[in-house]
Amino acid sequence: MEEQWLLKAKFVAFNLTISAFVFVLYAQGWLDRVLTGHIAVATAIIGIVFLVGLVMSAYRVWKIGGELDRAKLGGGRLMKVESERALEIRLFSRISHLQHIANALGMLGLIGTAWGFSLFAANITPDMVGNAASAGAMVTTLASGLGVAIYATMLGGALCLWTTCNLQLLRGATASLCALIMDEAHARSRLAPRTGARTETSDFAAPQAAPYGALRGEAAP
Repeated sequence: MEEQWLLKAKFVAFNLTISAFVFVLYAQGWLDRVLTGHIAVATAIIGIVFLVGLVMSAYRVWKIGGELDRAKLGGGRLMKVESERALEIRLFSRISHLQHIANALGMLGLIGTAWGFSLFAANITPDMVGNAASAGAMVTTLASGLGVAIYATMLGGALCLWTTCNLQLLRGATASLCALIMDEAHARSRLAPRTGARTETSDFAAPQAAPYGALRGEAAP
């Protein structure tokens, strides 16, 4: 149970710490800019993808923690896997989708950057460039587009880093589980020849004991 609860405690402590930090930023009003205007759409999309990754990370933490406990007790379905490479592929393929989610968050941040510049470019016309009276509106449009680009990049990068930290925690636990199972498999393989040798010796000794007992006049059992 130690490994399971240690893994869960690390996951909960890390995510609660980051969540508390985000709440402080929100309470201070520093996140208001990413929750209003055009950037709110990008924030909603990136946030949904991140929450999906967070839920999947929590699910995998609970599953791997339980498998660690079963492996220590000599049980579990994975204890029957004999190939090291097959076991490694089987275990790490279960968390590979989290890497895709982290990459998707980074790409969504870059898409938000391009979208912010497109908002600026789409609202700037040749008449506005040549007209001094529209300079104020042009600067406002430029500031809005740059804001969307910068905040989308920062949000996507920050949530990508958060998801990657959870992924690294899962990778460490998965590597520990893989090593534990293979160590147990190697230990069993080393004990198997000795057990087989004892069995052959006892089987060979039994037929030899019968003629010896017969020579003494003892009845065969």
